[in-house]
Amino acid sequence: MALDLATLSIVLFFISSIQAIVMLFIFRIIHNYPGMNYLLASCFFTALSGLVFALRGSFISDAPAILISNLSTFLAVIALNVGFSKFLGLSIAKKWLLATFLLFFISFFIFTLAIDDVSWRIILFSLLISGISFSNAGILLHHKIDSVRQTTRLASAVQLIFGAFFVIRAVITFFHKTSDIFVPTPLQLLVFFISIATIIICSYCFIIMAVQREHWEKKQANEQFQLIFETIPDTVLITGFETGEIVETNETFTEETGFSREEAIGKTPMELNLWLCSKERDAFMDMIQKQGFCKNVEIHIMTKTRKKISVLISANLMKMDQNLFIISVIRNISQSKELAKRLNTSEETFKAIMEQSPVSFMLTKTNGEIEYVNNKFLELTGYQEEEVIGKNPRILKSGYQSRKFYHNLWNTITSGCQWSGEIRNRKKNGEIMWEYVSLTPILDDEGNIIRYLGVQEDISNRKLKEDELKIQARTDMLTGVMNRRYFIEKAEKRLSEMNTLQEKAVFLMIDIDRFKDINDSFGHITGDKAIQIVARQCQKMIKHKDLFGRIGGEEFGALIFAQSQEEYKKAADDIRYSVENINLRHEGEEKIPLHISIGLTVYRPGEDTLESLMHRSDIALYQAKNDGRNRVAII
Repeated sequence: MALDLATLSIVLFFISSIQAIVMLFIFRIIHNYPGMNYLLASCFFTALSGLVFALRGSFISDAPAILISNLSTFLAVIALNVGFSKFLGLSIAKKWLLATFLLFFISFFIFTLAIDDVSWRIILFSLLISGISFSNAGILLHHKIDSVRQTTRLASAVQLIFGAFFVIRAVITFFHKTSDIFVPTPLQLLVFFISIATIIICSYCFIIMAVQREHWEKKQANEQFQLIFETIPDTVLITGFETGEIVETNETFTEETGFSREEAIGKTPMELNLWLCSKERDAFMDMIQKQGFCKNVEIHIMTKTRKKISVLISANLMKMDQNLFIISVIRNISQSKELAKRLNTSEETFKAIMEQSPVSFMLTKTNGEIEYVNNKFLELTGYQEEEVIGKNPRILKSGYQSRKFYHNLWNTITSGCQWSGEIRNRKKNGEIMWEYVSLTPILDDEGNIIRYLGVQEDISNRKLKEDELKIQARTDMLTGVMNRRYFIEKAEKRLSEMNTLQEKAVFLMIDIDRFKDINDSFGHITGDKAIQIVARQCQKMIKHKDLFGRIGGEEFGALIFAQSQEEYKKAADDIRYSVENINLRHEGEEKIPLHISIGLTVYRPGEDTLESLMHRSDIALYQAKNDGRNRVAII
């Protein structure tokens, strides 16, 4: 087969088609990130370009073939631009892309119909392609996702080379006119070679970026899960739902049962003889199969040394890698049950034990009056013994739990059942503490309740770590405001509520003007400081009922509720003026001008979604930019 344009067109068609098929399969097995479908579209348009060019003369005449082929190539490069922007969380340069698209059509028809000049058509087409390619390179270099940094640099270099080649092609064509585009000149052949190489490298770079990003996110999730897994003071056990085999345990499992992790992994609890009673196991599995979970079920297990332990087990079904697992949290309550038993036989002995115990104990009468507390209780709460004896445990109430919460608690223990759960209590000095509390009714020989035994464990540190993880999951780490994911989640929830309440709202898309100039002139550290200061100022101007978050880069979003047009216009202008008055200086000397542009759109109940609001406000933002920046544009 001769090396001509038709042959290379067929090669380009097959390579692009294979790339699209390969990526389609890969993208189905990894996380579907924004922008991935645009890369598939880019491969499709490239394949279409090669196919049309190859069929020229046989099935399609020259003029339509050139138009469709060039248009497909142009759309392929634009699809890459949109795909990279969406994947990297950057705003799409919609007006710039639309302008180049219109310019392509205008130039094609002028130099085809009005003036039949192949050379000028090639020159303008090449310059437009190079412009979008350089834009692609800029997108790949200026983003905030560190996990794909190395790969985006490679893809950026490829886009720069691709764009530079088309600039060279335009220059050569300017000095050496082309009369027939279908003549296989070395330059024409090189166009196909460069296009084939670029689509192959960019496609694989995109695949690597998706894999790297998913790997990083899974690593982050695993680290957070592992932190909670190892921090929780209870035994955590993960077993296969079908096989029953233990797949993971924490350190507390070894401390409570005596079995090391190596001894437990791959074995079932039955093989380790953990279950003391087969009926309890059957009842537990029946609850899991019917409900998918169980909560605070009292069972009995045996340790490696054949010691009986009373525990409370809570479990849930969990799906991982297409398989079902049971994750169980087990709390040892043997100590409180043993102490309760001893109380029935020897109160003095029981109290002696409690005085030496590292766990907080409280003994109350049936009317709730505190009869006894141990030293650990006094140490934990800050009270003296004479300050609590004869008082009601409500002296510890923080006001966090509802009246219904305490009503259910008392109904449980007065019926003779044990109650366990987390309570937010208050120390004597007013400091709040989280406790895991177990309340056990003490019965006499006839089964009547004569006292209540409370066992409290301070879990404040664990709750603090859990709260920190929750904050990290919903907070933008640079600015401290809501991150994109949490902002969108909250905004969608508020909008769904508004559909019934018929409230009025507007969406603001806020962008720092000439932020790239700040970065280039004063450095990224100053650029980050500018983002932080603007975010804090905007948050300060937002009312308590309104929402504000960072969308990405130097762009922020706000959902504001107002009663009239004048009110929300004033709110937007107030935000803009407040940023304008920020005194930001570089190294304490040169003042850095800070301005923002705001795109504002009004929510239409029953018609709008958050996506449509963000889309319209984005259009309004670009209108504000084009009108001179540092202003509010309304759609």
